Amino acid sequence: MEFLVAPIADYLQAAPEGIRLVLGLVACQLLSLLSRTPLFASGRSSKYLLSGLLVGYMVYGVSCLYHALSALTCYILFSLLPVGGAATLNSIFQICYLAVGYYFNNMTEDYAINWTTSQSLLTLKLTGLGFDLWDGKDVKHLPSLKELLGYTFFPGTYLVGPLDDYPRHKQYMEVGGEQPPLSLGIKRCCHGIGYLLCFLVSTSLFPTSYLFTPEFRAISLPLRVGFITVWGHCALYKYLGVWCIAESSCMHMGYTGSGEGKWEGLRNVATTAFHSAIKLQDVIDSWNINTSRWCGKHIYKRCKFLNSKSLSQLVTMLYLSLWHGLHLGYLTTFLQEFGYMLVERGMYKNTALQHISTYIPRPVGVAIGWLYTKVFLSFALVGFELYHYDTIVYVYNQVYWVCPVLAALVAIWNVADAAGKRKSKEI
Repeated sequence: MEFLVAPIADYLQAAPEGIRLVLGLVACQLLSLLSRTPLFASGRSSKYLLSGLLVGYMVYGVSCLYHALSALTCYILFSLLPVGGAATLNSIFQICYLAVGYYFNNMTEDYAINWTTSQSLLTLKLTGLGFDLWDGKDVKHLPSLKELLGYTFFPGTYLVGPLDDYPRHKQYMEVGGEQPPLSLGIKRCCHGIGYLLCFLVSTSLFPTSYLFTPEFRAISLPLRVGFITVWGHCALYKYLGVWCIAESSCMHMGYTGSGEGKWEGLRNVATTAFHSAIKLQDVIDSWNINTSRWCGKHIYKRCKFLNSKSLSQLVTMLYLSLWHGLHLGYLTTFLQEFGYMLVERGMYKNTALQHISTYIPRPVGVAIGWLYTKVFLSFALVGFELYHYDTIVYVYNQVYWVCPVLAALVAIWNVADAAGKRKSKEI
């Protein structure tokens, strides 16, 4: 494997771990095309399990066994304990197992690609399976160990997703899936390659290192905010790229069927809606769709006992922060998302703002909303990309914390407006 990785990494000036991951995605593409042949007509589950293990070894080496250990622990817990206790202990074990992996492998200056990259998805899959067993609706019986390992190492979703639930996997293994035209998967793969190329180009045009140069400090505040906006938005292209490529593999296999001749059942990003978003809620609805759906089902809805939508959302954001990693930057990103969303919802109830909006032509309003969304999204992503307290604070200082300050001012306005409404009702 190194004979391929080393020269490519040297030529692209990229981390070898990233090259291995990309080569793993290429291998999954080839496997997905092979699955359309008579070779996979029988013994599908065993062939997919073996293929996934080979891909895991190719990308992570023997560290892929950490994924098997996670699945084995889940199986043992549900084999020995009552389902409620097993589901509770399983959910605690999976997130703690991931956090320990982060502590020993990912406390670095830059994002590290290692076995925890795939473990993060597996954490949600196994936790979700446990809760589904507890609920007894979508999954009624514990899978066999072979079935559970097949779900863990299924090559279409193993490396970077898309996040799938066990009922979909079980149905596919039992009856297969209708395969879409080959052109659909190829088109989605080309989208992914295009995003990755855009990301590579953007890293040279908008490098992170520029944020810490005297030249950046010398330009005007609007230009500094503009640079962070473009830099943050382009940083997301690496995720868009690998997600589209991974989804295309699942499409080739017939794994993404959503009924009525559609194959968008595992779509993780609604790209058109994401790029044209005019409010932050649009971004949340169109980005990382499968993870958002999972959090809504297994975290947010299980917080009903708090009797507060806001508190339930906060718990969900804190879980997502820990799930992404132990760096402080993840926490700052998700706390900002939580705060900005509260402010945004308040804006749509603010009488004065709603009155002002009636005088703004719709095209102008759309342009303002689009710009606002991109600026605030990228500002929140500073922590997601820079990770550490000192670098995050340094960058925010260069733009005078413009987004949190504006959000705080609008929040005060929203509170005052709501108080005025309550007072007028009392009168």
